[in-house]
Amino acid sequence: MIEMHRRNSLLLLLISIFYFTQIIFNIVIEGIESIFPPAIFFGIFGLIMILLILKKVNAKFTMYVMVGSMYIYFYYLLNDSPYLVNYLFMWLALPLSAIYQQIKAVLMSGIASIILTFYSFFYLHDEIFPNVIKEDFIYLVLFGIFITIFHITFILKVRAANDKLQDLAYHDPLTGAANRLLLKEKFDVMKYENVDSIALLFLDMNGFKNVNDTYGHEVGDQLLQIIVLRIDAVLRDTDLLCRLGGDEFIVLTSNIDQSIVEKIADRIQSALEKPMILNQHIINVSASIGWHYTTEVLNANLDEMIKEADRAMYKEKELKDLPGSTIN
Repeated sequence: MIEMHRRNSLLLLLISIFYFTQIIFNIVIEGIESIFPPAIFFGIFGLIMILLILKKVNAKFTMYVMVGSMYIYFYYLLNDSPYLVNYLFMWLALPLSAIYQQIKAVLMSGIASIILTFYSFFYLHDEIFPNVIKEDFIYLVLFGIFITIFHITFILKVRAANDKLQDLAYHDPLTGAANRLLLKEKFDVMKYENVDSIALLFLDMNGFKNVNDTYGHEVGDQLLQIIVLRIDAVLRDTDLLCRLGGDEFIVLTSNIDQSIVEKIADRIQSALEKPMILNQHIINVSASIGWHYTTEVLNANLDEMIKEADRAMYKEKELKDLPGSTIN
């Protein structure tokens, strides 16, 4: 959602650059009086868009309003100044809408472009297409369909590439758990959405070094992968499991009571205490878990919450006579 707000701001900037380029052409062709009344409409449109962006109104709603407003503007522009150059400028709205990387926005833009093409060809034909026979209209429609499909295909390929890059950038390559970068982004999103509460659990595996010392790091890596699978299985879809490094993990969750945080910790502990079988050996592990909870979301600081949860984890470790990992 934050990214879409950024794209809304970027599109407004590009539309403004595009608009001022277009009115320069109109002024050269017809004179300064030719930019009115479309300029008044653009001013109203720009003001509405700025308010929607500054007020952080629903980003998808703002996207549809912005794309729709572009074509309303071009409808008035083509009626007021029915020139081929303005018709060609109208087609630039399609690649502009592709900046969202949203297929619905491109489809909306493609359909609107074809509708305006139909209107321009049959109702403004003598002004815009004086030397084009009406049987050639089908080629303009096919061009619109082709360029729309091209942009949709481009978006799908960009999405696939972005998914691969994000997976590399946001996840631990060994376990597939989130890394610190994704943890930070998820925390920022929670603050941005002003959730009711945020809880952070700090997990440290007890005696994990024994596994590495006895069987080597390969078995230790396999054990970490099993640990992540087990923890993920007891978390909600909205919770985030992050590997800080080594055998330390963080669980980030929101919109829960303190009593629920304790239940989450108990569920994680129960899942981890079940014996794990690796290379025909039974390995029993456990974790020390500390957590920090706050309802003052806007003032929350990720690093401070990690420190507080870390302190709580060490207190729990000191209070217990921990057996660590046992290998049979």
